[in-house]
Amino acid sequence: MKNDLTCGLVRDLLPSYVEGLVCGETQEAVERHLADCPGCTAALDAMREPVPDPEAETAEQNREVDYLKKVKRHNRWRIAAAAVLAGCAVIAAFLFQLFERGVPLNHETVAITELSFLPEEGPEGCQGTLSLSLSSISSGKAFHSWRVATGDSLGVSYITAREVLASPLHSNGSGGMKNIPISSNTREVWLGGPSGRLLWQDGMVISRLALNLMDANLPHCGDPTAAARITDLLRLPVYFGSYTFSLQTAQPPYGWTLESANPIRPEQRSLVDAYNILALALVGNLEVSRCTHPSQDGTVLENSMTLEELDGTLLPSMAKAYNAANGTDWEIKASVKDYARSPADLQRLLLILDFSYSIGLTELGG
Repeated sequence: MKNDLTCGLVRDLLPSYVEGLVCGETQEAVERHLADCPGCTAALDAMREPVPDPEAETAEQNREVDYLKKVKRHNRWRIAAAAVLAGCAVIAAFLFQLFERGVPLNHETVAITELSFLPEEGPEGCQGTLSLSLSSISSGKAFHSWRVATGDSLGVSYITAREVLASPLHSNGSGGMKNIPISSNTREVWLGGPSGRLLWQDGMVISRLALNLMDANLPHCGDPTAAARITDLLRLPVYFGSYTFSLQTAQPPYGWTLESANPIRPEQRSLVDAYNILALALVGNLEVSRCTHPSQDGTVLENSMTLEELDGTLLPSMAKAYNAANGTDWEIKASVKDYARSPADLQRLLLILDFSYSIGLTELGG
C-alpha cells in the first residue's frame, strides 16, 4: 500500500497512535510512514519517554537543599571553630609576650640597691667578682633569665635579663646576680646592652653621680647654663639656696664665680671645696673656681681654688693620704683634669674627695 501520509499528519496522529486510539487502517498507515521516516520515528520515541513525577522531582530537590544546608551549617561551625582557635592563639601569644617573653631589661626602669666589687676573688684568671641587686621602679614588674654576655674584642661584658609583668610564673620585682666573675681581659661591665648603664670599669664600681658628672663635662667655661648642671648634680641649691654665676672669659686665667645669696655655714665649706675641685676637673679651660657668699655682718666672703695650687700640692697630698689609708696604689694624676678622662678615674676622684671631706659624694645619684 502506498504510504501517502505526510510528516505533519503523522505527527498530529502520534499522540492518538501512542494511546492506541486510531483505527486499524490508520495505524497501518502510520507505521508504514514511520518505517521510512527517521524524524517521525524520533518524535515517537520522545513521546514514549516516561513523564517525570513532579513529586519525585520535588523530593529530590528537597534532598539536595537539605544536603546543601547541612554542608553550610558544617562549614559555619568549622569557620567559627577556626575563628575561636585563632582568637585563642592571639590571646596566648599576647599573654606569653606580657608574662614570659617580655622585653629586655631597661636600666632606666630599675633602681640599683647593691653594686659591689671584691677584687682578687673568684676562680684563677679573674680580677674579682661583681655583685648586683636591683628593684623595679614601677610596681607589677618582674625579672627573669639573668645572664652575663662576656668576651667581646674590647673587653666589654653585659648583664641582661627579661622584664615581664609580675605573675605566678615570675613574681619577683627585684633581682640581680651575685659573685659574677670578672675575667682578666674585662675592662667594662654594663647593665643591658651597649646603650645601657655602665656598672664597672677598670676595677671601679661606677656610681650614677660619676656618670652624670661625665655627661656634664665642658670644654669651655663660657656657658653658665651648662655650668649650673654641676651645681645641680652636687645639690648645691638644696644646701645654699639661690645663687648666680659670673664668668671670667675675657683673658686668662679663665674662671667662674658662684655667688650664693645666703651665708655658707662652716660645716658646708668642705662641700664648696669639693665643688671647686670638681669644676676645675670637668671644665676644660677653667683655671679658677670661686664661691662667694655674704657673712653675718654683710661683708662678702670668698672660697676660691686655682688649678695651679690644686695640681701642685692639694690633690697629690689628698691622693697619697687615700692610698695610705685604704691600701690602694692608685696613680696620682699630673692634673685634676686627668680624672675626667674616664668614669673610672672620675669615680676615684669622688672617693678621694669623700675621704678628705666626709661629704657623702658617692651616695649622690645612686
